[in-house]
Amino acid sequence: MSDAENGDHHQVETSGTRSRNAQATRRSILEAGIAEFCEHGLSGASTARIVERAGCNIRMLYHYFQSKELLYKAALQDVYDDLRSNEAGLNILDRDPVEGIAALTAFTYDYMAATPAFIKMVLAENLMQGEFIRTIDSIPRSSRPLIDSIQTLLDRGVAAGGIQPGIDAMQLYISIVALSFIHISSRYTLSVTFGVDLSSEQIGVERRQHVVDLIETYVRSAPVRLPM
Repeated sequence: MSDAENGDHHQVETSGTRSRNAQATRRSILEAGIAEFCEHGLSGASTARIVERAGCNIRMLYHYFQSKELLYKAALQDVYDDLRSNEAGLNILDRDPVEGIAALTAFTYDYMAATPAFIKMVLAENLMQGEFIRTIDSIPRSSRPLIDSIQTLLDRGVAAGGIQPGIDAMQLYISIVALSFIHISSRYTLSVTFGVDLSSEQIGVERRQHVVDLIETYVRSAPVRLPM
C-alpha cells in the first residue's frame, strides 16, 4: 500500500472513530439526562449533574442539545422510541389474534416493570400538561402503526369467531397500559392503603397473570353497553 493510500486509510479510520466517539458522547449525555429528569423533573434537573453523570463537560451538552429543554425533549422522544421499537419486535400480526393481544399485554406489563424511566418521564410530562410531547411529531406518528395492528388483530379475531365485535383498538391499548402502569406509578400509596407490598416478586407475578387474563377474557366476551 502506498503512502497516499495509507494516509487515506488512516483518515477514514480517524473519521469513523470520531463519529463513533461523538455518538457515544451524545448517548451518554442523553442517558444521563433521562436519569436526571426522572429524579428531579425538568425544572429541578441540573445540567451540572447531567454532565457529571455523563463524564463530559458542559460545552458538550450544549453542543449536542443546545439547551436543557431540548435535551429533555430528546429524552422524552427516546423513551417512547424504545417502547415502540420493542413493541414492533413482537410481530403481533404473525400470531393468532387472541394470542397476539395476550402477548402485547404481557410485554407491556413486563416493559413497564423493567423500565421505570418510561413511567417517570411520562408522569413528569403529564404534570406539565404535555407541553413538550405535543411538539414531537414522531411520537403520534410512530404510535399509529401499533393501533392499526391491534385493530387488524381484532378484525381477524371477529372474522374467525374468537373475538367479539365492537372493541376499539385505541381504548383496548389504553386499558392495557393502565393495567400495566397503575401498580407501579401508585405503588407506595396502594401498598399502604391495602397493606401489601406491591413491589414484591410474588405480587408482581400474580398481577401480571391477572392483567393478561383480564384483557384476554375481555376480548373474548361481548362488551356490555352501559346506559348513557
